[in-house]
Amino acid sequence: MLRSKYQAFADTTSENVFKPKRQANPITLVVLGYLMLITVGAVLLRLPVSTREPIDFLQALFTATSAVCVTGLSVIDISSTFSTFGNWVLIVLMQLGGLGIMTVSTVLILLAGMHPGFNHQSVLLADFTQEGNVDAKRILMAVLPFTFILEAIGGVLYFTQFGDMELSDRIFCSLFQAVSSFCNVGFTLFPDSLVQFQLNPVMNITTCILALAGAFGFLAITELQYAFDFKERKFRKISLHTRVATFCTFVIIGVSIVAFMITEWGNTLNGLSFFDKLQTTFFMAFTSRTAGLNTVDTPALCASSLFFFAIIMFIGANPGSCGGGIKVTTAAVIGLLGFNRLLGREKTQVMNRTIPETTVDKAVRIFVVAIVVIALATMVLLITEIPAGTGFNENGSPFLKILFEVISAYSTCGLSMGLTGELSTVGQIVICCVMFIGRMGPLFLISAVAGRVQNTTWYAEEDIMVG
Repeated sequence: MLRSKYQAFADTTSENVFKPKRQANPITLVVLGYLMLITVGAVLLRLPVSTREPIDFLQALFTATSAVCVTGLSVIDISSTFSTFGNWVLIVLMQLGGLGIMTVSTVLILLAGMHPGFNHQSVLLADFTQEGNVDAKRILMAVLPFTFILEAIGGVLYFTQFGDMELSDRIFCSLFQAVSSFCNVGFTLFPDSLVQFQLNPVMNITTCILALAGAFGFLAITELQYAFDFKERKFRKISLHTRVATFCTFVIIGVSIVAFMITEWGNTLNGLSFFDKLQTTFFMAFTSRTAGLNTVDTPALCASSLFFFAIIMFIGANPGSCGGGIKVTTAAVIGLLGFNRLLGREKTQVMNRTIPETTVDKAVRIFVVAIVVIALATMVLLITEIPAGTGFNENGSPFLKILFEVISAYSTCGLSMGLTGELSTVGQIVICCVMFIGRMGPLFLISAVAGRVQNTTWYAEEDIMVG
């Protein structure tokens, strides 16, 4: 009896001592990092030194979530509510949210002379590469200078257009707008977004370039940057990811230009010269996907334009970028899957290559999760934001308004038909959750795919009728 008790104790001790420690899930670290950043940001924005007029904690939380999740939706007027300190807090939140909390943490580790652990590197590589075989330090050395140099150039160009401000306000506003544009946040220090700069070519071109660069994806930009080998005087081989991302991005922008020109020619573009119509159309086509900046009044757009913008917001930006949405390449893979199945092909093929089934499966997962989240959030807001017993025609049919808001939140775009400021307490919480899920969604799916259990048993097959 004594020996059995001793043996049991020894076995337990041995198991506790020699059992390998369970490593923290890197996705959990990212989620906790974002939650901590949002919480700290909300507390800082709630401080009296941050605001010109008091705000409650939910308003501060909503604003911090929107900044960290690079969305740009706001229940308060950013330009008049926050002080200079509060706006500095927003700049930091936007920058950290745009580059990603794991990128920033890896920078700090490298600066401290330490080597980033495997968990940090795995998330970083999943964010910026598709192979996972690129050194994290090399990625950071490419991403950070590129980001800060572009923001600095954008800030200088913005500075030239704010001549009616005092010098300190001019510098700060230029920096704020550059960070917001590149990180695709959509916050501005102007109450009407950028409507007052609708006919300003410098503002339009600068914002379009920054928004496109921030939403294009660091991997694709870096690969295109070194596409031509000057020493060998020949083009290097470009990956399928970069080719698909580049082609689909400019196809979406081109289609958006044509669609906006057609739908808004006699509406918001009415009365403008052809050049002014063209630059307004280009601006909205470049920024409406994920940047959330606008030079026309969004509620004034016709229903067809709003529905089209909802579609391209849902698609969003490229992977490894500051933008959101299900991502351009995800939509491309879904489209290619359907196209190849219609042709009777078992594999998903494009550009003389076959896309792996694991990638196709991941794209379908992302698409399904996005649809479910958007549908559930829209249903909840239809219940909470419309008075009970209201008929279909009594409240101006707000379905599109609510759907547009939810898609904008999930895609971290930031365009709104004016619903954000009217949201109830429950509505604000729902939109906060949607923004966070939209920002975290791909990371959750990466974790799910990486950690899936291989099941080698199946149930017996039985067919069902479809179609």
